[in-house]
Amino acid sequence: MSRPSSTLRWRVQADEHYRAVRTLRREHARQERRIRRELRLVALGVFALGAIAIVARQWHATHRLPLELVWIFGVPLLLVGGYAATRPLALKRAVKRQLDDDPSTQQERRYILDGAGLRIEGESFHVEMPWAKLILVRETNEFLLFITRKSAFYLPKRAIVWPDRLEDVRELLVEYLGDRADVR
Repeated sequence: MSRPSSTLRWRVQADEHYRAVRTLRREHARQERRIRRELRLVALGVFALGAIAIVARQWHATHRLPLELVWIFGVPLLLVGGYAATRPLALKRAVKRQLDDDPSTQQERRYILDGAGLRIEGESFHVEMPWAKLILVRETNEFLLFITRKSAFYLPKRAIVWPDRLEDVRELLVEYLGDRADVR
C-alpha cells in the first residue's frame, strides 16, 4: 500500500542554514573522505612529532635551541594550524555570501515526499529527486539530510509538525528507501 504524499513548507534562516551546511559538510567528510582525512591527520602528526624529535635532539647535543630548525618546522605547522583555525570563519563567510547572492534562498520552500520521490519547489526553482537517486537520508537532532552523489539538501525538523507528522515522514522514508533511511 502506497502512502499519501507529505508536503512541508519552510523558509531559510541564516543561522540555521549555516548549521545545516556545516552538518552536511561533516556528513560528506564522514561518507566520502574519511580515510584520506585520517591519513592527512596522521601525516601531520608524524611530521610534528618528527620535527619535535629533531629539534629536541639538536638542542640536547648543542645545548642551544636550533632556531633555523624551529623556523623550518614551525612555520609550516603554524600555517596549517592557522588554516585549521580559520576554516569555520571561512565557512560562515561563504554561507553568508551564498544567502546574500542567491535570491532563491530567501524564498519559501516546499518539500513534497511521495511515491515518485522528493520534490523541492520555490517561486523560481523546482528540483525533482527520484528515490533511487538518494544514496542516504540521515536524521540529526535538527535536520533531515537528503544526500545524492552530486548534491545534498536539508529539511529542518521545525518545518514538520511534531511528533505525529515527524513519525509519518520517518515511516515514509523507511518505506521508500529502506536501509538508506537512517532515521530514528
